[in-house]
Amino acid sequence: MSSLGFTLSRLQKAFTIGCLGLVLALSSDATHAAEQSVSVQDVQQTDQDKPAEIEAPADNNEQTVALSEEEIEEAKERAEQAKEDLKKPVKLEDLAYGGILFDYYRGETIDALNGILVAQKRDLLPNHSQSARLLSGVIYLDLGMLSHAQEIFNDLLTEEELQSGLLSRIEFYLGKLHYRQSDFAKAEFRLSRILNALDSDLKDDALIMLSNIAIYADKKEQARAWLQQISTDSKLSAISQYNLGILWLREQKVQQAAPLLTTIHPEFTEDKVVKSLQDKAHVALGYYHLSQKEFEKAREYLFKVRLESPQANKAMLGVGWSYGEDGNYNRALSHWTELAKGDIRDVAVQEAYLAVPFAYQRLNSMQLSLEKYVDASNVFQNQIELIDDLMTQIQEGDLLERFVNNIVTNQFASIADESGIQDSKLFGDKYDYYLYELVSQHQFNEGFRSYQKLGKLAQILDRWEEALPTFSDILTTNELRFAERIPVIDQYLAEGAFEKFQSQLAVFDEDIKALKNNEKMHLIATKEQLKLHKRISGLFEKLERIPEDMLSPGQVVMAKRARGILQWQMEEGKVAKIWQLEKIARDIRRVLSEMEARKISLANARQKAQTRFMGYQEQVDGATGQLVGLREKIKEQIDAQATDLKSQIVNVLLQRKAALNQYLLQSDLSIARLHEKAIKIPELD
Repeated sequence: MSSLGFTLSRLQKAFTIGCLGLVLALSSDATHAAEQSVSVQDVQQTDQDKPAEIEAPADNNEQTVALSEEEIEEAKERAEQAKEDLKKPVKLEDLAYGGILFDYYRGETIDALNGILVAQKRDLLPNHSQSARLLSGVIYLDLGMLSHAQEIFNDLLTEEELQSGLLSRIEFYLGKLHYRQSDFAKAEFRLSRILNALDSDLKDDALIMLSNIAIYADKKEQARAWLQQISTDSKLSAISQYNLGILWLREQKVQQAAPLLTTIHPEFTEDKVVKSLQDKAHVALGYYHLSQKEFEKAREYLFKVRLESPQANKAMLGVGWSYGEDGNYNRALSHWTELAKGDIRDVAVQEAYLAVPFAYQRLNSMQLSLEKYVDASNVFQNQIELIDDLMTQIQEGDLLERFVNNIVTNQFASIADESGIQDSKLFGDKYDYYLYELVSQHQFNEGFRSYQKLGKLAQILDRWEEALPTFSDILTTNELRFAERIPVIDQYLAEGAFEKFQSQLAVFDEDIKALKNNEKMHLIATKEQLKLHKRISGLFEKLERIPEDMLSPGQVVMAKRARGILQWQMEEGKVAKIWQLEKIARDIRRVLSEMEARKISLANARQKAQTRFMGYQEQVDGATGQLVGLREKIKEQIDAQATDLKSQIVNVLLQRKAALNQYLLQSDLSIARLHEKAIKIPELD
């Protein structure tokens, strides 16, 4: 075997000669600046007779009562069916779309949007392109980027191959877009014409928006008709039931309103929204009966309000007036006195500060009444000064900016939601109560959440801007690495090692062919046979040098016999040995083929090496310029949103200040009257 001069081990070593891999990927992530507001609705309102405004789906009964056992069983069956539906596998044909959905459903909408933009640029969504575009439109809508969302939805609506289900969803989101823009006419047109084509959740959402539009237009019958279509097992059925009950109550139809407002949650629930709505409903019914002079009935509802509820103070104030209007000022005083111990910034507590001295006055305790009026006057004056201070900080300081900068960071992960937005106090305990009405309204929540997300987008741009120099460093590092390796590659490509291996393989094939013809049998001989072959070959060389007349016939015969025996021994197992050699030759040929392919690939990569990094630095520089432009746009939007929020806050504070001035005036006038009664002015003769 050694005489072959070419073995498998040598070829395998040659296979490992450096085929250098050349890979560099640089991706630039696209970003978009937010344009306007993003909506978050809170179901709590300050007026007990206001319908709950909400953007998400809501449900309602035409006449909701306690659930029967059959209905409970049906609900359980639907829940089990929903669980089974969740177990069904969803077929995704594009891997990139799966990653996008993963980010979206865990609340990372910015990452999901970025993934869509990158996948679209790289053509990674051949099977889910329309769904991805629709999802990007939904994300833009949620971010308040209304023009981007509308452009996407309109583009999708013009494509003929869209299915009707997708068309209805697009039309729904366009209607929702108009709803957020307060373009109620277009919103009503789009939502009403595709209502029956929507699935249950989107349909209930559309019905809530349509009912709110009808309420805004003072079309109570139309609003009732929309609300009565909401499915009873919807996620927000309590909200629609509350809205429907309030509509009846506004028309003084308590018989229709009471069954709805008293059964918002007919069984125990941990849902804070439902509990809050039930408390608001009880307060609304209580004050209605109070206005009708039905004091016992009013107290029946007001006593059902939870003590920890935001409506508790208003309920306690109403209970006091139910006793006071009935002439029982001692009972009224006990409730008002307890209420007056609460937070003075609460409207009900402020009214209690006037109600307590009024009750003492009716009980002929003039001294106590005067003292309480004086206390109330001082408290009201302090609160007016507090509001003035807050308005100054909002209009002239950076209180709002500092607040948003704190809550859009992720420093307090325990109270941050998945989008990084945190639930925090507005301005601290000193001021928050005066903004309670404001933060429960749709307009402020939408603008405020938009302000929060704009701040988060600005921080994302900061991180990206900080990361851009890293791409330049990566480019520089890889260029240096290429410069170091190119000479080694050139040397390898210039060497003729591969051709040498090919020629050696050809010799190997010739040897196998000779073996099949019983030639070169020593190539498959054992170690001992090789020694004998060497000796016999040497013997015949000597015999050839000796004259024939000096050799006896017996010596020549014995030498030939020895050579024949050796030949016979070497041919033993020849077929198996030749097969093994052919197998080795095939392996060598495969290895050489792979080496040739890799060498060609390496040569192609070498040709591209000079231009491989061209244009990447320009992309980095261009991205830097884009980030600067986006930062300016976001700053403009933040400033505009801040101005709008400040205006809303100031308007609410002005309303509260006007109420406090009225309370202050009443207390001062009452003090003057009591002084007038206490001092007898002598008449002139």
